Amino acid sequence: MDISTASGALVISILRLLHIVFGLIWVGAAFLLSFYIEPAARASGSDGDRFLRALYRRTNFPRLIPLSALITTIAGLLLYGLLSYHDAMSSAMGLILSIGALFGLLAFGHGYFTVWRRAGEVAARASEDASADGTAGQLEAKMRRNGRVSLWLALISMVLMAGARYAGPIFA
Repeated sequence: MDISTASGALVISILRLLHIVFGLIWVGAAFLLSFYIEPAARASGSDGDRFLRALYRRTNFPRLIPLSALITTIAGLLLYGLLSYHDAMSSAMGLILSIGALFGLLAFGHGYFTVWRRAGEVAARASEDASADGTAGQLEAKMRRNGRVSLWLALISMVLMAGARYAGPIFA
């Protein structure tokens, strides 16, 4: 694709908009969940458990993070594909974008395999009497830990990509 044409510039602009907006939603929702919603719910005891069950069952929130992560990743891969390998590796900006892309892919893969795939199992156990089964609590705790790992990987990716354009003057 020739990005010097009007249609090429439009495609790049749309992909960048999708990548940035959904990346912010992904990281913002994960941050909010990990550091505010879940700790407040845990501190609230059984009322907090009921709140979390309602949040996960009666809203689209459980789909928000995986869907925004998928859109971010696809848009990012398309953008990266439009960047020539020589451009990506011959400048400080390109190298930092590449490292940021690696962290983003790690965040997506880690989140998919350790959190999102297990969410169905947690939801199934939540519909049962969780107080009688300690494995549900252990699985939820493991998902919370893995969710935070994915969050930090995504946050590192976001910081690297946001700052990549300023790397040239720093390393020149």
